[in-house]
Amino acid sequence: MNAILLYTREWNGNVSFEFNLYDNQFATENLAVRKVLMAMMDSVRDRLDRLMIEYNDGMLAEKMGAKKAGELLRFLGAAKDNLREHKENGVVITRSFETELTGEKYDFFYNLADVARIPHYRMKEGDEDRVVFYYSRYLQLIAPAPAADKFLGKLSDFSLPYRLVPIGGQV
Repeated sequence: MNAILLYTREWNGNVSFEFNLYDNQFATENLAVRKVLMAMMDSVRDRLDRLMIEYNDGMLAEKMGAKKAGELLRFLGAAKDNLREHKENGVVITRSFETELTGEKYDFFYNLADVARIPHYRMKEGDEDRVVFYYSRYLQLIAPAPAADKFLGKLSDFSLPYRLVPIGGQV
């Protein structure tokens, strides 16, 4: 297996690792992609306490059926009091919500067979993004140095060779 590419940069005292799905040419259900997400989550597990989900109703219903999509969103914490609509020209394009990241929700994402089952999610430490999946474009870890080292160790534990590609300077 060729090494996966991880774009890195230092950012606000953290290290950012970005796994670009296009550059790595993997499908979102590929085991290597799943291992990247698992390693990211493992490295900051003790820091994660919030979950943000963004989705498009039609796309989610088409992907898994309206009933299952509704059940999944409720399981993940969607409720009338935390839903936000994102509109363009008066039309709802996406909806989002933020909620507590419980152990059950953590396990759901950790065990995903397809990391794109939910199109956009952010696992957070308070208001700080830690693990981000953005619309089948990339997975990103934003971690303090000790967690960054743990992430690279987890990739090695998963026998997933990687190559770090520094981008830009410090931000």
